[in-house]
Amino acid sequence: MTHPGSAFGPPRRIDRPTVSEVSDGLLVGAYLTPADIDWLRDEHRVTAILCLQDDFDFAARGLDARALAEAGSAAGVRWLRIQVPDFDVEALGLRLSAIVDDLAELLERGERVYLHCSAGFNRAPTAAIAYLHACCGLDLDAATALVEARRSCQPYARALAIFAAGRAG
Repeated sequence: MTHPGSAFGPPRRIDRPTVSEVSDGLLVGAYLTPADIDWLRDEHRVTAILCLQDDFDFAARGLDARALAEAGSAAGVRWLRIQVPDFDVEALGLRLSAIVDDLAELLERGERVYLHCSAGFNRAPTAAIAYLHACCGLDLDAATALVEARRSCQPYARALAIFAAGRAG
């Protein structure tokens, strides 16, 4: 059985999303349904979720942001969302600072964070790399290599360059 896919990604098996731990306390993966939240908490010890999907992503998969937030609350898991349109590298580059700030705050408080987009292939891995670069002292090449070694992905180099330029300027 599958959950509907779209032109913007393959269908996901309904049972569970893919999950990759890319650093201590930071997991990256694919989109969630409300039924996945208890599983993430119980199996992966997730205490916070940072969602990068936008309204279009949700509509394409028949998901409801409010239902996800409510499932998170019922499970005792924080649910945050920063909307980033899929395939919009410029928008991601401009939002990476806010994403990194939220990740840093959560991880510094000892949260175990599940960072996700739709497929966990572009946006979420790119954000994880930006976090590792900005907060863990890795250069972009080393952060990219680390994430790519732990998750099959294709991070957006252009978004990372926008992020790095914004931090430098």
